[in-house]
Amino acid sequence: MNELNFTAIDFETANNSRNSICQIGIGRVENSKMVVLESFLVQPPNNEYSQWNVCIHGISPDQTIDKPFFPEVWNNIKQYFENKLIVAHNSDFDIDCLFKTLEFYDLPKPKLQIECTYRNTGLNLVELCESLEVQLVSHHNAMYDALGCAESYIKLKNGQKPDLSKVTKKESKSIFEGHERLTGNVLKPDLVNSDKTSPFYGKKLVFTGVLNSIDREEAARITKDMGADIDTGIGKKTDFVIIGKGAGPSKLKKIEEYNKTGSNIKLIYEPEFLKIIKHGL
Repeated sequence: MNELNFTAIDFETANNSRNSICQIGIGRVENSKMVVLESFLVQPPNNEYSQWNVCIHGISPDQTIDKPFFPEVWNNIKQYFENKLIVAHNSDFDIDCLFKTLEFYDLPKPKLQIECTYRNTGLNLVELCESLEVQLVSHHNAMYDALGCAESYIKLKNGQKPDLSKVTKKESKSIFEGHERLTGNVLKPDLVNSDKTSPFYGKKLVFTGVLNSIDREEAARITKDMGADIDTGIGKKTDFVIIGKGAGPSKLKKIEEYNKTGSNIKLIYEPEFLKIIKHGL
């Protein structure tokens, strides 16, 4: 068995700004043993939350109003980062959150080595844990996500392969199902803070079907950060439809009919979508 030393991390954010960290999960592993497992609630700038993010992770402003800002927490945990191997699931998101928050508070960036369990497997965190028989206690709780990532990484580095037969098949459902309190305004893009060079900036976007390589919630959060106006249904003014596995033929037929009558709805299948959110069109 390989003796591994690394820090597993996970961040939850309060809104679509990457510097709005509201929870930090840390799992420090030495000689393949978990020696530190901690969770920190952090007060984001102005303690400002979007209802969208609250629905994802369940953290709300009243839980962080009396919590320290990031610099105070960072002073207690930076030793787990500096010159260390950092492991995360979707490290592009977590490392960007870390660096943007450090920049916001004018703090120096640590030197890191980075490995990503998502990039190494193409599985979302729930699927990865199921495929390796790792218990994921509470998804979108930063500490438990860091723990699930750490335990999965140890198994992967010791040669265990994901067993996809153990992955629970889930029926496609709207990312908004069960969140009746969401309103139309929550689904609108933040055109002030999002990337104006993004191919999705100001565009109406709809997801249909099951995305195999990324959580639907995470895909929606990424495209919202890119300025997308995320809709729950396809209409004449839709610009992009992200197509996952099992997309209904009736929806595809509707798109075809709209395009015949003057709409310009572009279909983007999952592999192309993953390239776009990484590199742009």
